Amino acid sequence: MIIDQHVAATRVVPAVGKGARNYALGLLLMLNTLLLLDKIVFVILLEPIKHEFNLSDLQLGVLSGLVYALLMGAAGLPFGLVADRTNRRNLASACLALWSVLTAMCGLAQNFVQLLLLRMGVGIGEAGGGPAALSIIADLFEHKKRATAVAIFALGSPLAALINLTVGTHLSHSYGWRTTLMAASVPGIVLALLMLLTMREPQRGAADAGGQSTLDAAPLRETLAFIRSQPALLHLLGAAALSYITLAGASSWTFSFLVRSHHVKLNEVGVQLGVAIFIAGIAGNYLSGILADYLSQRDERWRVWIIAAGALVSVLLGFGWIWSEGWTATLLLVGCFAAASTFWFAPAIGLCLGLVEVRMRATMSGVLFLIANMVGYGLGPIFVGKMSDLFTPAFGADSLRMALSCIVIVNLWAMLHFLLAGRSVRANLARANGGTPHINKR
Repeated sequence: MIIDQHVAATRVVPAVGKGARNYALGLLLMLNTLLLLDKIVFVILLEPIKHEFNLSDLQLGVLSGLVYALLMGAAGLPFGLVADRTNRRNLASACLALWSVLTAMCGLAQNFVQLLLLRMGVGIGEAGGGPAALSIIADLFEHKKRATAVAIFALGSPLAALINLTVGTHLSHSYGWRTTLMAASVPGIVLALLMLLTMREPQRGAADAGGQSTLDAAPLRETLAFIRSQPALLHLLGAAALSYITLAGASSWTFSFLVRSHHVKLNEVGVQLGVAIFIAGIAGNYLSGILADYLSQRDERWRVWIIAAGALVSVLLGFGWIWSEGWTATLLLVGCFAAASTFWFAPAIGLCLGLVEVRMRATMSGVLFLIANMVGYGLGPIFVGKMSDLFTPAFGADSLRMALSCIVIVNLWAMLHFLLAGRSVRANLARANGGTPHINKR
């Protein structure tokens, strides 16, 4: 295969030591935890904010979802371009400090407009941290270990849920929403300084075959053209979009559904929910990364086959918790669904980063954040809310149950795209790697 002329100029770079890799991954796990925590903390604060500012449900939806998701998604791609051209550690640290300070300032807002503007700033800051972090991970861990590393990074999701549903609900109930937001901002400022002082920026491409690092970042047009030319990557991005819609739609309405259908109070069951989601989330995320990296040593297609199976299981578990009547069974099934609905994340994200050239990875991460937020969190919660309204005349109190059932089915569509990605994933990996396959084709 003829290697693109833009990647011809390369140089050998040293690999990062195991201790430094694991330390950096630990810091990035904490960054991802805080990114998700500051994103979801508003879920438990909507009612007191609504009461204080006398807001409508539409205003709450705009505040917690649509505008925040659109801005975070729109900013993800530009930040990805920046991360491909600058020091990613510094960028991630600066963005972390920015969204942490703005989260604290949200606790000082005196009206809806101030709170909305500050919340928009939080979303823009978070859009820079994610792409930079994923790009760093891709340069710290080689392809055969990358899914496991991304899985560890993804543990930030159940960790954030645990903190939010235990510490967050306690602070909100005892001290109010303003104190909760200020408390949530402190760890981010500390972590930003720790990253700047103790973490090194890895060389681009250091973990790839031959230890080669490209010198120049690819232009956006070239990156998008390369993405379009990789069929496996296009199917993975389509599956990711559908999976994010399901995840965002279901998770955004889970607590409202439990309150309406099971008549529970969030501050009373927060610990139970948090522990269930935390345990299941760790098991699902870590298991998916380990399985993908292990089975792919035989055939790279196993990376997409196992997440296709996970998508099918998530549909079955989704119907289980939505239609379960007993609280104990519902609690168990909610945790298992949380694990199954994120089972795809580590293998798919790791694979997406391997399906583009080294110099395109941060931009690829920006594309993923755009899909996650503008598509997933921009459409998922609205779809469920709209469907619930449409079902109300026919199903009354069960309208939300029917709407959640509809969003869960979307994962069957995602499963199809995961399977289709397997048809060309080996050839596309070889092309992105300069013609050197990661495995021996069978």
